[in-house]
Amino acid sequence: MHKFLNLFFLILTDISTLFLSLFLAHKIRIVLEHSELFFGYKGDIDRFFLSGWLFILFILINFLLGLYTKRNDFWEELRRSYISAFLLLLTIVMIFFIAKSTDEFSRTIYMLMFLNLLWIVPVGRFLCKKLLNYFGWWQIDAYVIGNVKQVKKLKTDLGINWYLGYRSVDSVEKAKIVFIATREIGVEKLETMIHIYKRKVKDVILIPYLNNISFANAEIIDLRIGRMSFINIQNQLFISKNILIKKSAEFLLVLLMLPVIIVVLLVISVLIKFDSSGSIFFKQKRLGRDGEIFECYKFRTMHMQNETLLKDYLQLYPEEIENYAQYHKYHYDPRVTKMGFWLRRFSLDELPQIINIFRFEMNLIGPRPYMLNEKEKIGDNLETILHVRPGLTGLWQISGRNDLDFFERIDLDVWYIQNWSLWLDFIIFLKTFVVLVTRRGAK
Repeated sequence: MHKFLNLFFLILTDISTLFLSLFLAHKIRIVLEHSELFFGYKGDIDRFFLSGWLFILFILINFLLGLYTKRNDFWEELRRSYISAFLLLLTIVMIFFIAKSTDEFSRTIYMLMFLNLLWIVPVGRFLCKKLLNYFGWWQIDAYVIGNVKQVKKLKTDLGINWYLGYRSVDSVEKAKIVFIATREIGVEKLETMIHIYKRKVKDVILIPYLNNISFANAEIIDLRIGRMSFINIQNQLFISKNILIKKSAEFLLVLLMLPVIIVVLLVISVLIKFDSSGSIFFKQKRLGRDGEIFECYKFRTMHMQNETLLKDYLQLYPEEIENYAQYHKYHYDPRVTKMGFWLRRFSLDELPQIINIFRFEMNLIGPRPYMLNEKEKIGDNLETILHVRPGLTGLWQISGRNDLDFFERIDLDVWYIQNWSLWLDFIIFLKTFVVLVTRRGAK
C-alpha cells in the first residue's frame, strides 16, 4: 500500500511542478512582452499543452530514469531531474520540428519552462518526500549486518540521509532489504550470506569498505559466458578527456561570474585600504601541478610587521603551538586585522585566487593549495595531489575546512582526484555558497 501511495504522490508532484513551471513561463513571457493575456499567442503548442501529452511525456521520461523506481540521495535525484528536464525540452523541439510547426512553437515559453523545472521539481520532490517520510510511508525496513562498529556507523548514516527512506530493524524477518558491511567478512562467508538473504528479501546491498575509493564512476565489465565480472576503477583526473572537460566548464563559469567578482574585489580592496596600512594583496608560494611553485594571491588579512604580535601571543598561550601543528591554524591570531577577521570569517580572503585561475596556476575547484613546508608531510599521496592544479574551493572546503586536521584534508583531496566527475564539481560549487553563508569550518 505504501509503495502505491509513494508512486501516486510522486507522480502527482511531478505533474504539479510541470504545470507550475509552464504557468510561470507564461506569466514571465507576458511580462516580457507587456501583454495582459494569459495565452498571448495562438497555435498548436497550446493544444499540445492542454491535451496532456506533455505531462504524459514527462512522467514517461521520469520512469525511464528511475525517478519512481529507485531510491537515490538528494544529489543523485537532482542530477536525474536535470537530465529529465533536458530530455523533455529536447523531445518537444524534435516533435515540433518533425511536425513542421516551429513557427507556432513558442521557444521562449519552453525555454523558460526548462529553467523553471531546474528548481521547481527538486523543491517539489523534496517537500513531497518530507511529507511521505513524516507519515512513515516513504520508509522501508532494512536489516544491517556487519561488525558492531560498521553497523552503528551505517545505521547512523542511513538515519541522517532520510531522503533514501531506509529504516533500520532488528531482524531480517521484518526487513524488505538487507545491507551487508563487507569489511572483515571472508569471500566464502559473504557468498553464503548473499544466497541466504536473497531467499528472504528482494534486495541485498553490499557496502564495500575501501578507503578513498568510490564505485560511482566505476565501470563494470560483465563476462556472461565465464560468469565473471571486472570492476574498472580509474583516477578520474588522470584522464585527459576529463581534464579538458573540467577546464572548459570552469573557464566558462568563471567568465560568467567575472563581472560580479570584479565588483566584489574592488569593494573589498577599498575597505582593506581604509582598515590598515599596507598592500591590498598577500602573496605566498604554494605547490602547483607537477610540483611547480607559484605565487598564490590572497587579500591581506594581517597587520604589517606582525611576527612580534605572534611571538608575544605564543608566550602567553603556548598551547596554541600544538594546535597549529595539528590544524595549521591558531584559535585566535593576533596578527589579523579587523577587516581580515571578517574576510576570513566568510572565506573571502581567497577570492583574489581568481588571478591564479586566469594564469592557469589553479582551478576553480580542486585540492587545497599546499604550502612548501607541507610537501614532506603529505607523504605517499604527494604524486596524486600534485597531478592536479589546486583549487580556490574544493571538497575540503565544504567538509569542515578548518575543523579537519591536516591528514583528513589530504584524504578528501585524494578522494576527489580519484572519484572526480563534473556533477561532483557542481555539488561542491553549490555547497561552497552554503558554507560561505553558514561560515561552517571557517576561522
